[in-house]
Amino acid sequence: MPKVGLKQGLAGIITGASSGIGRALAVLLARRYQAKLVVNARNPNLLEETARRVRDAGGQALAVAGDISDRELSEKLVQACLGEYRQLDLLVNNAGLAKPGPLHKLTPDDWHFVFGVNFFGALYAAYAVLPHFREQGSGKIVNVASVAGKLALPGSVCYAASKFAMVGMSEGMAAELAASGIDVITVCPGWVRTEFFSNVRLPAERNPTLIAERKDLAGWLMKNFLSASPEEVAGSIVNACEKGGAHELVLTAPGVMAERLHALCPSLVSGLLKRYPPER
Repeated sequence: MPKVGLKQGLAGIITGASSGIGRALAVLLARRYQAKLVVNARNPNLLEETARRVRDAGGQALAVAGDISDRELSEKLVQACLGEYRQLDLLVNNAGLAKPGPLHKLTPDDWHFVFGVNFFGALYAAYAVLPHFREQGSGKIVNVASVAGKLALPGSVCYAASKFAMVGMSEGMAAELAASGIDVITVCPGWVRTEFFSNVRLPAERNPTLIAERKDLAGWLMKNFLSASPEEVAGSIVNACEKGGAHELVLTAPGVMAERLHALCPSLVSGLLKRYPPER
């Protein structure tokens, strides 16, 4: 099966598109490909702002607000894309959230909540697009996971578990669907300067987005070496899609180093993590 990149006027669905990576990717696809997009998130006001930016960048946008953990919403997004644009070429599973804290402070309901969005939301959306992708013999699925899906840190075990599940699903899909002409891109960013860290109430002294705004050495290192902007991540995703075929992207220098070290010396990394237990 020949590799197929992106095309002008492509049509796609992006979840978690109200800010961060999702919004940056939507705008980039509009600017570079005049993309026709169905954008989804829970906040309708922020979502409409994304749609406006997509149109300003030369694309088309239909905003469909809703919670991606609702299985019926995935079918609604697919029908909206096919109904509005008469085509569907791309699915980006970018919606995600976290419930930070030590294990003993989390409940099974917390786990269901996080997995509902981070894993099952992506799974429902993939199942919704697959019949169309199989019929046309092409399509791209981009699953935005995290370095936390490669290395679980204390205090984020629930989030990490959901991203480990997403990475496993994505890798399996990539292998299984390649013969059908469907590319699966697995994206595992490290620190990305978005509202995510404020949303999970990370203290300012540990928030990469806020640290990067500082005028000291720590701020410079965070902005230029230790983290990435949403636009940089979006550019890496588009580049991978343009190449065609399945790819796994581990992004940011610390993310790459952590993932490689864990793969080569898991016992060393495990020992280091035990020195930094979560807040009790």
